[in-house]
Amino acid sequence: MEKVKIVTDSTCYMPKVYLEKYDIKVVPLYVRFGDEVYREGIDMTHDEFYKKLHTTSILPETTQPAPEDFEKVYRELLKEGYKIISIHISAGLSGTLNSANAAKEALGSNDIYIFDSKFTSMGLGYQILEIAKMLYEENMPLQDVLKITSTLYKHMNIYFLVPDLFWLARLGRIGKAKAILGTVVKIKPILFFDEGVVNVLEQPRTLEKGKERMIELTKEKVEKLGLKYITVAYGENLEEAEKYRDFVEREFNKSVSLTQLGPVIGTHTGPQVLSIHFYTERI
Repeated sequence: MEKVKIVTDSTCYMPKVYLEKYDIKVVPLYVRFGDEVYREGIDMTHDEFYKKLHTTSILPETTQPAPEDFEKVYRELLKEGYKIISIHISAGLSGTLNSANAAKEALGSNDIYIFDSKFTSMGLGYQILEIAKMLYEENMPLQDVLKITSTLYKHMNIYFLVPDLFWLARLGRIGKAKAILGTVVKIKPILFFDEGVVNVLEQPRTLEKGKERMIELTKEKVEKLGLKYITVAYGENLEEAEKYRDFVEREFNKSVSLTQLGPVIGTHTGPQVLSIHFYTERI
């Protein structure tokens, strides 16, 4: 049996239980407040990040891992005889994938397989979970896993609302949604991931209508393609997320998890983001 390890980055925001169960290696991205630099999930927790947003006038920025960060992880695994599946935040959002590829090239190894998840948060996390199940529970041959891994993103969907587009716009992570900047202030767009970048799906005029519409849009997809995993993701707005989670559970008659977005993604969405992440059974 081939020895294979999964490497990802800190924006997957997977529950610790899965990271430990499958021994998934996580390379952190960085968040910076002026001269203060923190490794996501190591030097700064999610709650510490959102608290700092309110106690400093310095706006945060984010940085991808250096190629050397990946080299260190890859080299150790290769030395132990592992082949590596390395899957990461969308290349449309971050240069993380570039750093991973640079590390692979520097090491000159053909045993590192790098994938663009075209998502982040549990959009990445659910793909990792599927890879782990194929490798470690179904004992699927690596070459078969690699073929399927390249299609996993097609199962994934993320719809999200932000009260203020300022956060996405200020660091240039607004993708195709930049077309609506400067439009009617009252519009609270439903955003989604469109081949790895942020785009506008619809433009309801209130957040409440947006919340209802996200569920309707999810239902439309689920009715056609089935539902395997679903989570409600949020920033610092836990109470709002819990109420929304309860509503989603009633609508789908299915247990819905909660995922808090960490410093890197929170820097780009702002603290009041609310989102539905779901993975369909079919594509």
